[in-house]
Amino acid sequence: MVCQVSIYSQAAVNSLGCGWIGYSHKVGAMKRWMTALLALALGVGVSAVLLVFANPDRNAVEVYAAARDIPAGSSLTSDSVVLVRMNAAGLPPVLFRSVDATRLAGLRASHDLAAGQLIQRTDATSLDAQADRRLVFVPVKDAPPAAVGSRVDLLVVDGSPDHLSVSPFALGVEVQSSITGGLVVVVSSKQAPAFVYAAVAMHLTAVIAGAGNTSGAEGAVSTAEQAMAVAAQP
Repeated sequence: MVCQVSIYSQAAVNSLGCGWIGYSHKVGAMKRWMTALLALALGVGVSAVLLVFANPDRNAVEVYAAARDIPAGSSLTSDSVVLVRMNAAGLPPVLFRSVDATRLAGLRASHDLAAGQLIQRTDATSLDAQADRRLVFVPVKDAPPAAVGSRVDLLVVDGSPDHLSVSPFALGVEVQSSITGGLVVVVSSKQAPAFVYAAVAMHLTAVIAGAGNTSGAEGAVSTAEQAMAVAAQP
């Protein structure tokens, strides 16, 4: 009887040992699979990050451009404008982007637009504003070059030769064209008489700002000391 117990006990021990070895092999295999899956997941994640940073289109935005030549006053319809992809770096914030589709559809060209020209805020105007646009020629001697759609700050030079003064007359006026001897500017019908008077009776000079720039902040200057102080400002 003692021998039988010993035999059975040894068999139980052998069975338990084999079971533990099999279980250990299973656990080891599962760990290796989990390690392989984790490495694969990390590799995919790193690859995705590298693709994002290597993608040249990640900074691209869609902005509107004229699909063809658009005359001043024409509606900016879906067949006259087109979305183009551009790198966002360096683009002016005043461009119409893809999110502005609804707003752009209700506007007209404020001046002639050439095919391929990127459309800025100053290139478009509402229907109401378009109805009250008047063109006035303003004589300006030695005016800087002014592109269509740019903005001009008109300053009036007054006083005697020994006591000149320079003061703002009108700031941020839209330029329709630049011709010999002056500028053709766009004003409302209410403003037109003032500009006609200034053109005849005042000595005007112009400071040109590119399209999309902020309004000017020029002040009056009437002495040499003031001129030097203002010029020294950043």
